[in-house]
Amino acid sequence: MQVLLKLATAALVLGTGMAPAIHAQEAGPVFAVTYVEVTPSSTERTIELLSEQARASRADAGNIRYQILQRTGRPNHFAILDAWESQAARDKSAAAGHTRTFRTELEPLLYSPYDERPSTPIMGTAGAGGEGEVYAITHVDIIPTAVEEGTALVKALIDATRQEPGAVDIGVMAQNSRRNHLTLFEVWSSAEHRIAHASTAHARHFRRELLTRSGSLYDERLYRRL
Repeated sequence: MQVLLKLATAALVLGTGMAPAIHAQEAGPVFAVTYVEVTPSSTERTIELLSEQARASRADAGNIRYQILQRTGRPNHFAILDAWESQAARDKSAAAGHTRTFRTELEPLLYSPYDERPSTPIMGTAGAGGEGEVYAITHVDIIPTAVEEGTALVKALIDATRQEPGAVDIGVMAQNSRRNHLTLFEVWSSAEHRIAHASTAHARHFRRELLTRSGSLYDERLYRRL
C-alpha cells in the first residue's frame, strides 16, 4: 500500500506537465536513467548484481521507482530507471553501503563506462509496467536552437500515444546537464501494440519533423523488465 501511495503521489506531481525545470530537482521527484553495458560473458553476474541493487534501493527511504531493464537482442545491455521523492533521498541511497558495493563489483564487468543521466520529468510517468511487457527508451537529441519546437513535438507525440490501445505508461524526461537531451519512455502491453504504434500517423509525423531538429541519430532501444 505504501508503494502504491508513493506512485500515486508521484504521478500526480509529474502529471502537471511543464513545471519549471530549474526548480524540479529541489521541489519534487527526481529521476535518472542509467545505461549499463557489460562484457557478454558477464551478463548473468550483472543480472544478479542489478537485482540485488534494485531490491536494496526499493527499500531505501524516498524511493518511488527502481526498475531494471534488459535490452532486446543485446542481453549484455541494461538500463536502470529510478525515481525518488527528493534529491536528498537519491543522494543518501547513492552513498549507502549497498550502492558502493554494487558499483565496486560491477566495475570490472563493464564494457563501457557506467552512464548515469539524472533527469527532470517534463511529462511524467506513473511507474507502471511489469514483466512480459515491452519497454522502449528513446534518446532524443534536439539541436539547441530548436529545443522549444522539438519539445513540443515530443509532447504532442506523447499525448497521442497515451490514447493508443496497449499503451501502459508513456512519458519523457530532460537530462539535467543537457536540457536538449530528452529520454522518451514507453511501456506497452505487447510487442504487437508497440509495432502498431510505430506505424501510426502521429509517430511517423514525429520522426519526420524531428529529423531537421535532431542533433544525432534517432536512438530507440527496446527492453524487457527483469
